[in-house]
Amino acid sequence: MQRNLMEKKEASDKLLQLTQIELDNLGEDEVNRAIMALLSIDDATKTRELADICYKRTEGNPFFLVEFVKVLEEEGLLSFHLGLFRWKWDAAEIASKTASTQNVVDLLQVKMRKLSLEAQGFLQCAACLGSSFTSESLGMIWQHQNVFDFKSISAKKSTNELLAEMTGGHYLEMLEIGKFRWAHDKVQQAASSLTEEGSLASFRRNIGEIWYRELGEDNLETCLFDVANLINAATESAINIEYAEINLKAAKKARGIAAFESCSEYALKGISMLPSNAWDSHPDVTLKLFSLAAEAEGYLGHLDKMESYYNEVLSQTSISTLEKKNVYMAKLQSMANTELRYEATVDLCLGVLEDLGCKIPRGKVLRTIEASTLLHQTVKMIKQTPIETFDTLPELTDPSKLATMDFLHKIADSSCLTGEKPFLLMYKLAVTRVVQTTLLHGSFDVSGVVLAMLGWMAMFVLGDIETARYIGERALQVQEKSKSEVGKAKVFTFLSTFIFYHVKPLQSSLKPLLESYQSGMRTGDKSYAMWCLLYHNVFFPFMIGKPLKLIEEQCQASISLMLDLKELEQAACLRSFWQLCLNLMGLSDNTVEFVGKAMNENNFAGSHFSRTFLLVAKSIAYNLFVEYELG
Repeated sequence: MQRNLMEKKEASDKLLQLTQIELDNLGEDEVNRAIMALLSIDDATKTRELADICYKRTEGNPFFLVEFVKVLEEEGLLSFHLGLFRWKWDAAEIASKTASTQNVVDLLQVKMRKLSLEAQGFLQCAACLGSSFTSESLGMIWQHQNVFDFKSISAKKSTNELLAEMTGGHYLEMLEIGKFRWAHDKVQQAASSLTEEGSLASFRRNIGEIWYRELGEDNLETCLFDVANLINAATESAINIEYAEINLKAAKKARGIAAFESCSEYALKGISMLPSNAWDSHPDVTLKLFSLAAEAEGYLGHLDKMESYYNEVLSQTSISTLEKKNVYMAKLQSMANTELRYEATVDLCLGVLEDLGCKIPRGKVLRTIEASTLLHQTVKMIKQTPIETFDTLPELTDPSKLATMDFLHKIADSSCLTGEKPFLLMYKLAVTRVVQTTLLHGSFDVSGVVLAMLGWMAMFVLGDIETARYIGERALQVQEKSKSEVGKAKVFTFLSTFIFYHVKPLQSSLKPLLESYQSGMRTGDKSYAMWCLLYHNVFFPFMIGKPLKLIEEQCQASISLMLDLKELEQAACLRSFWQLCLNLMGLSDNTVEFVGKAMNENNFAGSHFSRTFLLVAKSIAYNLFVEYELG
């Protein structure tokens, strides 16, 4: 039932508000009442001893309880006496004969071992295919049963006949025509345990190899993770470039859904399957595996591992700078978002851009002139471009231009966060170049983002609110037409916090910020997902006038997530408003001094951006506590 509800919840946006209620196992008294109901007995004392045994064997799980009672009946330990017209049992005999059945898996395994060898082998194969599977997939495997050591199987039933038998035995359930699932995950575990432990890994790998060959490359996608997991089952990794490529595909797919732990595992497994001369014999596969591994480890905060993959790729002189783009981006992501080394991030980007043939003026005077010229020129281009053109921008596909845009975007991002004036010139240069490339050559993943950044400059550099709003709306237009969610979190961070709050009610930004947080987490943009979370959970609710207790609770929950994801800049900014809430609620010994549970301003060593948040929070405190002379 729970799985059905969760499947429906995932399938329909209308069910996003579905409440999930978790039910605990039955207690000893509840098990006794269940036994009384099953056996139609009114006196609780008569079933107490039997109920105690059932509770110990099943731990109160309702499904296991019913299965255990069924086994007792099948074994003749529980029987209905027609003469007395009541159930009979010997509690001492039941306790003795089920003593070896310490858990329900043992119980189910005993039951399964009474099936035919053919049925046992069939269950073992099915157990490898996951919690649910199709009859077609299982049939692909079962037709090769001669490959497996199932001893001598006399009967030869078809896949459909065996599926009907297993469904009738309550091992499997039919979800729809041709699709089945295990009646319970413990049933699958029991079926898997029928295979001897010493040969289970090789058995699973054999299943994976057969499944892969039967599916072929064209049909692998839907079962990719299952096939990769089976092929990876053996503890020792054989050198096999074909299987390394399967792991590469699985790592890419995991990356696409922001499952970075799985991405890391698949990439590492793929690397272990490469030959010793992989950089010479299979450079493309090797580069992609190392790049994905670096990105995943960086996201997970495993900086030493990320650094080792990064250095391995950079040491390959036969690989071009353009081909090393992804591993550079993994390094830059770590430098900017985890280590908060914004200036070093800009310097590395400038070096890479120079290798790619994109030069940015080094001198301050030249930078100032070009930045000012490009800003006015780009804003004029936006205004002169018909609105409908933003709906029909072609897609930028040139690899070199795409890489250049990504590094310029990273410069803009890090320059903004330094807060230093020389780097704001870099911000102008980077943003305007990317926007002009979008208008002239086509859009890409973060075109909406750089348009939002340009809107920020129209607001705070040019002081033109109406132009900022216009550019912001074009940023939304481009983002909505984009095939990719990448950048959505960043677009709404800039628009909601720097532009739209001047022209729209703050409440109107809450829903987009929540959706953008979810989008950022889905696409792996955890940095801007956390900015969206900060503004949605703390900053805007405070400005709107939500209860301080609610905001303080959301501060605690949000900062915990930020620290887990190693997004320290956002956590540092949030601490200021958390301490402000504590001061206002009287939960601190201070009023305008930010020393307490959330932070100590006396040893606060944040960046320019987080120090700005602290100043804003303290200014609010000075005003609310009527300490105007201090503010």
